[in-house]
Amino acid sequence: MPLAVKRALEKLGLREKESRVLMVLLEGGGPMFVAAIARIAKLNRTTTYGILRELAAAGLATSARKASATQYQSIAPELLPAYIERRGQDLLDAKEEVAKLVPQIKLMRSKAQVLPKVQFFEGTEGIKQAFEDKLQNNAGKALHEFTGMDAGYEKMDHAFIDYYLKKRARLKIFSKYISPDTPFAKEKALDDEKYFRKVKFIPSKYKMNTEISIYDNKVSLSSFSADNPVAILIEDENLAQTMRQIFDYIDSTVS
Repeated sequence: MPLAVKRALEKLGLREKESRVLMVLLEGGGPMFVAAIARIAKLNRTTTYGILRELAAAGLATSARKASATQYQSIAPELLPAYIERRGQDLLDAKEEVAKLVPQIKLMRSKAQVLPKVQFFEGTEGIKQAFEDKLQNNAGKALHEFTGMDAGYEKMDHAFIDYYLKKRARLKIFSKYISPDTPFAKEKALDDEKYFRKVKFIPSKYKMNTEISIYDNKVSLSSFSADNPVAILIEDENLAQTMRQIFDYIDSTVS
């Protein structure tokens, strides 16, 4: 592991073994089985599995089932600076150093296999990482969204929501969103201009405990389940285009 990368990962608060496992995922660039990760990191499988679970819980890795086994992969390297930003003041010194290393990490990934088109994020920290992708990797600066406003505020911590909305507005990423017509959603819609967004309401009987976001060639699906919040990020031009057309049709039918 390059010394500069090792030091940067340590500044994320990772222990030596955690850094080794994350580095294996970053260099691999795609989904990997636990056995392969353990072999490259020179750790036993039990230790590796525990570390992978911790990295996933922290929002630094994602998992997906394949057949009867689970595969893991790191988040995209360009999301690391935003991850640090959310961690607060104690990690701000590390943000600039990690940002400088993104090209080096991406070069290492390019030598391995390309990222898959589907990523799975676990827990509220995972959902935060999926939300970051809407900001960091949104070339079109536009979001078309079906939003369960009530469920989102109930499940996600309000400090993160405030951070996300302010950052999106600062980046001038405009959100057209469709939401169930609830008293809470109407109250939040009063801030639409402030947060660079515009709502259209559908009847409140169409309750949503989810958020679906369409941007560029991606569809992001977040489930605000009380027991198992998850997000799935799918990168596919045809799917994104179809979902955007469905959104446009619904948008044209409501006032």
